[in-house]
Amino acid sequence: MVDLDEAIPALNQRPAALAIIIVFLILAYVCGIGRLYIRFFVVRRPGWDDALLIMVLTFYICNAAYCMATTFIKLALFCQYLTMFDHGSLSYRISMVMLIFTAMWGTAYSVIAWFPCNPVSAQWELTKPATGRWGFGSDDLGVYKRTYISHVATNMVLDMVVCGLPLPFAWGNGIRKRSVYGVVSLFILGDIVVAIGVSRLVSIQNTEAGTYPRVDPSWYACVPAVLATVEVNLATVCASIPIVWPVTQRALSRIWVTREVEITSEPGDYPLTTGVKPYDSYYIPKTSAWSITS
Repeated sequence: MVDLDEAIPALNQRPAALAIIIVFLILAYVCGIGRLYIRFFVVRRPGWDDALLIMVLTFYICNAAYCMATTFIKLALFCQYLTMFDHGSLSYRISMVMLIFTAMWGTAYSVIAWFPCNPVSAQWELTKPATGRWGFGSDDLGVYKRTYISHVATNMVLDMVVCGLPLPFAWGNGIRKRSVYGVVSLFILGDIVVAIGVSRLVSIQNTEAGTYPRVDPSWYACVPAVLATVEVNLATVCASIPIVWPVTQRALSRIWVTREVEITSEPGDYPLTTGVKPYDSYYIPKTSAWSITS
């Protein structure tokens, strides 16, 4: 039971929690669907990273799906890196190793999240006896806390690797000045994702995964739960921007384009003619040049 005199955290309030979750969820779906549309219908070159992004947008339910979502978004980014780096290069090999490690990491945590006890229904039917509990469903608070903290900590480290791995590639290929701002913005967004992961780790550590100062995950774990949704949604945006932004930039350039045409003529040099009769230079404007801006 929560202490009634205890101050209510901002993210424990229904309007704040729903507003943050809904806004970032919509942003993630807009960017994710935009990326898939461009890959399938514009450039017509879908890849494994797109299939993994579809999995991220699909498995978006509670704790078990969170483990899968964090795994799929990282796998999507590592698959995207494999298409960027030269085959056999150091960055390519590191991406391949991290891809395999992340798949194993995600599989392990997803299994213990989807099957936290036997039978699984004992996880939400508290009166039903369970023959065994482990991981996220363990009745040993020590195991329960260590499972949450270990997942958040390793997830944060992998986020750092995902964020930092393409930096040498980005700066080593002589990107244009205009593209520098986009790259910097993208990595700032990635840093925000890492910062959210650090905040979740601190919050879970301080509340011991919702069990301190008393066992009440619905109260003390609300903040890390909301941060988890923001983290996954921003990571989805990060994975979509490199595909969506170039097409969006070209579309905007067509809307705001300004073309300047300069026409220069000298009186008497080129008589203007029509199909009826020639017009001498008297009718040619006396100004030597003018500009047409459209």
